[in-house]
Amino acid sequence: MSPAKRVEAAILAQTRQALRTLLAVPAARAGGLAKVEELAIPGPAGPLRTRYYEAKNPTSAPLIVYFHGGGFVACDIDTHDSICSWLASASQGRVLSVDYRLAPETPFPGQADDARAAGIWAFQHGQRLGGAPDRIALAGDSAGAYLAASLALEFNQVRAGSVALQVLLYPLVHVQDSLWAEEELRNFRFLGRVAALYIAKSLGAEKLPSLLDLDLRAAPRTIVAGGGPMDPVRADAKALVASLRGAGVDVSELKYPELMHGGLNFTAYSKTAVAALQEVGALVRAALAEVEK
Repeated sequence: MSPAKRVEAAILAQTRQALRTLLAVPAARAGGLAKVEELAIPGPAGPLRTRYYEAKNPTSAPLIVYFHGGGFVACDIDTHDSICSWLASASQGRVLSVDYRLAPETPFPGQADDARAAGIWAFQHGQRLGGAPDRIALAGDSAGAYLAASLALEFNQVRAGSVALQVLLYPLVHVQDSLWAEEELRNFRFLGRVAALYIAKSLGAEKLPSLLDLDLRAAPRTIVAGGGPMDPVRADAKALVASLRGAGVDVSELKYPELMHGGLNFTAYSKTAVAALQEVGALVRAALAEVEK
């Protein structure tokens, strides 16, 4: 490994550890849960670590499969424990949080392969966990939202309606530098552009498909929650909402002007994050209740 590569690897390792120290806070977990269970499910390169959350007196609804953010290069189910616990509690539902292989150790499409395996497992075993049969919901934040949205299209193109709902929290829509450059000096896009360049390099996937270039007609009902000026993907999230609605998809959009990108992880420190997740969870509960009618 070259000296430059060693430095880059060291910085990434330190970043990962710093995020775990900051975000993996047991006290941030929501109350109102009947069960939190560690599970290992089959993946294409070995078992995938997952964590199952179940609210007290959960409603009859599809299992929510959640993919964490972190730019495909950082974070895990521990850093996103608070988000998933609050989502399960506020939705009065069931959430399966999925660890997937990270870049650069695993290039794209390894992350999508792991997400697909988790989704298939959820279809096969969701009813055993108490979820409604033959349907799931997909959710994620940032890079995890990209995985959720891509997978929802894939599954629904195979069997219409199999993914009943997708929940996209400040979604990463693309890593195309030309599009980021258009707004580099606005909405903190200069920070987002640097991040997107690093993500693309780490994934080995500069041509990672933009969600805006896909046929979105098979997308399920969608909830999109985004931040304010400190959220560099908000312009892309707005464009995605417009594209989904143009494709005839029912979209509910929630906007939180005070929320920074990644801010929903800070439930241990931020009342805004807690309130936002409670609002998202309530909307998820209402949407899934309509699905089950």
